[in-house]
Amino acid sequence: MADELRVVLLGGHRSGKSKVAHSFLNIKYESDQITTQCVKMEGNVEGRKILLVDTPGWWKWYHLCDTPERLKAELLMSTNICAPGPHVFLLVIEADFAFSEKHRKAVEDHVQFIGDDIWNQTIIVFTKLEHLGDKTIEHHVELEGENLNKLTQKCGNRYVGFDTNLNTDGSQTKELFRQIEKLLDENKGHFFKVDATRLKDLEIKMKNVEEKAAAREHQVLEKRRKLEEIQSADAGHDATPLCIVLLGWVLSGKTLAGSFILGADVSFDKTVKCVRTYGEVNGREITVVDTPGWWKFLPPQLNADSVETELLTAMDSSPNAILLAIPADTSFLEEQMDVILENMRPLGEDIWRKTMVLFTCGGLLGDKPIEYHIESEGDALVRLVEMCGNRYHLFESMRDNLRTQVNQLLEKIDEMIKGSALLESSDEHWGKKKKSQERETLSEWLLVKDVKKLLDEEWVRRDALKKEIFKTMDLQMDLHRSVKRGRSMDIPLDLSGKLNTELFINKHQLKHALEREWNRREAVDSARIQYKQKCLDFYADMSSCADEEDIQRSVAKVHDWYQRHLSDYGSVCSYEEQDKTEQDGD
Repeated sequence: MADELRVVLLGGHRSGKSKVAHSFLNIKYESDQITTQCVKMEGNVEGRKILLVDTPGWWKWYHLCDTPERLKAELLMSTNICAPGPHVFLLVIEADFAFSEKHRKAVEDHVQFIGDDIWNQTIIVFTKLEHLGDKTIEHHVELEGENLNKLTQKCGNRYVGFDTNLNTDGSQTKELFRQIEKLLDENKGHFFKVDATRLKDLEIKMKNVEEKAAAREHQVLEKRRKLEEIQSADAGHDATPLCIVLLGWVLSGKTLAGSFILGADVSFDKTVKCVRTYGEVNGREITVVDTPGWWKFLPPQLNADSVETELLTAMDSSPNAILLAIPADTSFLEEQMDVILENMRPLGEDIWRKTMVLFTCGGLLGDKPIEYHIESEGDALVRLVEMCGNRYHLFESMRDNLRTQVNQLLEKIDEMIKGSALLESSDEHWGKKKKSQERETLSEWLLVKDVKKLLDEEWVRRDALKKEIFKTMDLQMDLHRSVKRGRSMDIPLDLSGKLNTELFINKHQLKHALEREWNRREAVDSARIQYKQKCLDFYADMSSCADEEDIQRSVAKVHDWYQRHLSDYGSVCSYEEQDKTEQDGD
C-alpha cells in the first residue's frame, strides 16, 4: 500500500468540493474563494499523508463542448499535478438539487474526458445533506431515480455523505477516509494513469497558448501606447458625450455590464426593446443603449420578430462604440461565430470599425489573463477579436475595482474613436460556409413561426416556474421572522422542462440546439435560487438569535444587493462573482 494517498476532487460549480477538500484536510477555508485553477493541498488523515488536488467546477447542465478549453485542460492536468497519478477521484455532487438526465450526462462527459477507466477509481461524495431532513444518504440515492442510480452504478455503488456543516465531530472525515482506503485495497494500490502522449500534447498546446497570449497582450499595449500619443493631442476629448450600444446573445451579461458602466440598477425583465439609459461618468455624459439578445445556438430566423428591427433602431443613435458581450465562462465555437455574423450582418460591414468585444464573467478566469482565454478557445474567437481590430475589454465584477475597470473601458473606447482602426473585410468568411448553410436552412428549419412561438412560450413557462418558487421561498422568509428555523425547502428544483418537438422536421438537431440554449438559462435560474435559499437559511438563523431591528437591517442589506446585482438577463456567473460572502466557491 502506498505511503502517500493521492486524491483528485471533481464536481460541478458550487457543488461544495472546495469545502470538502479543506474540511477533510482540516485546513481553513476562505468563504469568498473560487476555484478557477487546480489547487494542490497536503495534509494528514489518520496518520496517512494525503496529497489532494482541487479542480475548477463545470456548469452542471453544460455539454462538454460548451465548457471552456482552459477548464478542460485543468481537469486533465489535475492528474499530472499529483504525479505519477491519483489513487482516487472524489466526485462531489450536492444532494439539494434534483438529479436530472442532463445533470448526469454533464457529469459523465466531464469526468470521462479525463479517461475511460476513471470510474473504477471514483467515489461519489454527496454534500449539502441538511436538505435531506430525516432521510439517509442511502435512502436519497434509492429515491432520487434512474439517473442517479446509473451514476452510482458506474462508480461501483461507492458513495458517502460529507456535509461540512455536520462534520463537527470528524466522523464524516473518518468514513470518507475509510472508503478511500477500501477502494485503494480493491485496486491493489494502483493509481490512475493518463496517456503520456495526451499529456505531452496538452503541455505543448498550453505553452503555445501562453506564448500567443503574451504576444497578443504586447501587441495591444504597443498599439495603445501609440494611440495615447494621438489622444494626448486632444485634451478636451474626454468631455465629449458618448453613446454606447450593447449587443450579444441572451444571457451574455450585457445588461449587467451596462449597469456597471453607469452605476445604475439592473432590470429584472428580459430586454425585448431598445432601452436607453443616461448617466454621467467622471463628469461626462454617457448614453448606454441595451438591445434584445439573439439566440446563442439558433439561427436568426428563430429570433423574435422585433430583434433585427430593434438592433437597427439602436444604430439610429449614431453610437460611438458597439460593445459585443461575450461571456468568458463558456466555450466559443465556430457556430457562435456564424450566429454573431449572421445577426450583425444587417448592421453593415462598417459596424466592425467601432465594435469592441466586452468579455463578461471574468471572475472565473482566476490568474489567467483574458488573452489566455482568447488563444485557448482557438480560431473562431481569435478571428472575432481581430475583426474588431484586436479591441477587447474584460469585466471582472467580483473585484473591488469595478469603477477602475469602467474607466479603463472608456479609455479604450476613446482610443478606438481616435484611432479609427481599419478592419479587414470579412467577405472571405462570409463566402466559406454560408451558401451551404443557407441551403440547409431552407430544407431543415421549416415552420419557423412555430419554432419561434415555442421558444417564447418556453421562456415564459420558465419565468412562471421561477416566480412560483421565489413566492414560496419569500413566504418561508416571512415565517422565519417569527419562528425558529425549520427544514429547508422541499421544492424539487428540476428546471429542465420538457420540449415539444413534434412540430419540427429535424427533431434531433433542433432538440440538441434548444437544450443548449436552455442550459444557460437553467444555470442562471439555479444560481438565483441557490442564492435565495442561502438568504432563507440566513433569515432562519437570524430569527432565533436576533431582534426584529437586526433582522430588518439584514433584510434591507440583502434586498439592496439583490436589486443591484441580480438580473434575469445577466450572465450565468454574475451571481457567483458578486457575492463575496458565498460559503462555497465551487
